[in-house]
Amino acid sequence: MLGKNKINLFVLFSILFCFFFFLPLSSVSAQSELEELKQRIEQLEGKVEKQEKEQKDILGKLSENITITGAIELDYTYKDPSSTTVANSDSTSNLDIGTVQLGVEAKFHEWVTGNFVLKGENLDDGTNDRVFWDEATITIQKEGFPLYFVGGKRGQPFGVFNSHLISDPITKDCYEVAKSGATIGFTPDLLGLDMSATVYKGEVLADKLSGASYGWARDPAPNPDPTDNVDSYVLNVSIAPIEGLNLSTYFDSEPGQGSRNETAGGTIEYQIGIFTFDAEYVAALEREKNAPDNKEYKESAWFGAIACQVIDPLEIALRYEAFDDDKSGNQDGSLENRYSVGANYKLFEKDNFTTTLMLEYRRSNYEKAAGSTVDDTVDEVFARVAIEF
Repeated sequence: MLGKNKINLFVLFSILFCFFFFLPLSSVSAQSELEELKQRIEQLEGKVEKQEKEQKDILGKLSENITITGAIELDYTYKDPSSTTVANSDSTSNLDIGTVQLGVEAKFHEWVTGNFVLKGENLDDGTNDRVFWDEATITIQKEGFPLYFVGGKRGQPFGVFNSHLISDPITKDCYEVAKSGATIGFTPDLLGLDMSATVYKGEVLADKLSGASYGWARDPAPNPDPTDNVDSYVLNVSIAPIEGLNLSTYFDSEPGQGSRNETAGGTIEYQIGIFTFDAEYVAALEREKNAPDNKEYKESAWFGAIACQVIDPLEIALRYEAFDDDKSGNQDGSLENRYSVGANYKLFEKDNFTTTLMLEYRRSNYEKAAGSTVDDTVDEVFARVAIEF
């Protein structure tokens, strides 16, 4: 019995020795594991904070270097009569989304900026939906250096086409060159002087004049033998000699069927107080001969306008414009002159977000051939809700 008791005491002593010996060791090991886990958590938190900071830096740089703009226009139009070439035509009206536009200006480099404008027009017409790049250009210009370069699709620097109304001026209908091109300009920081030379491909103006249906027509249209070379060009000079006054003159030359089509124009814009005055004149210098009479018709178009900021949200505008097709006698559907009156009212404006109500009445007077029964006067009403941001 005594031997057994000795054995039992030895076993009990061994168990107690192991318990009290290894307990501190296990406690130290657990504490070490907890410390290691804490360090790992701190490392992970540091990585997350670093990633969040990098993301914020990226977003900050994007917000500094990228500007997004847009516009949505809901348009109503009424026209009476609907045609000046068909006798006794009825009135017509329409309500649609006239324009949806999204623009991005990206500063790729201190000297390099990109401008991209995606536009949709006539979106309610399922057969003629138009979504296209209205502008896609790269500009290279160093601050303080007088030379600059602009390349890509845009309205090239021929014409100014200022408008405070819903409808575009007649000069834009006839002479806008919306085409891909390359421009080299010179701005010497002297009286707002800007001189530029632009090259592009195609016979844009002749096709534009035919499409405007104001009296000048290329026959046959479109050009059956388009050019394959980049040999159309624009020369432009603008200057701001005094505050509020901007003057521009421009020249365009394009290949034609036989002789080149050459066009020149000028614009005056003057802002004083609550009034803005605009005037633009564009005329043909040389024109290709048209079938069937094989004659050269040197058309011209001009407009004069005044806008008044009556009160902060309300602006009213008046415009008179005329077109001369350079043809003897009167032809049905050839525009003589038109006048417009309109008002724009800003419902609200906050930061870069603006909502404007616009209204315009326009009367157009057309030539009428002897003995013709077609209408020679057209009345139109335009209304628009414009959202810009």
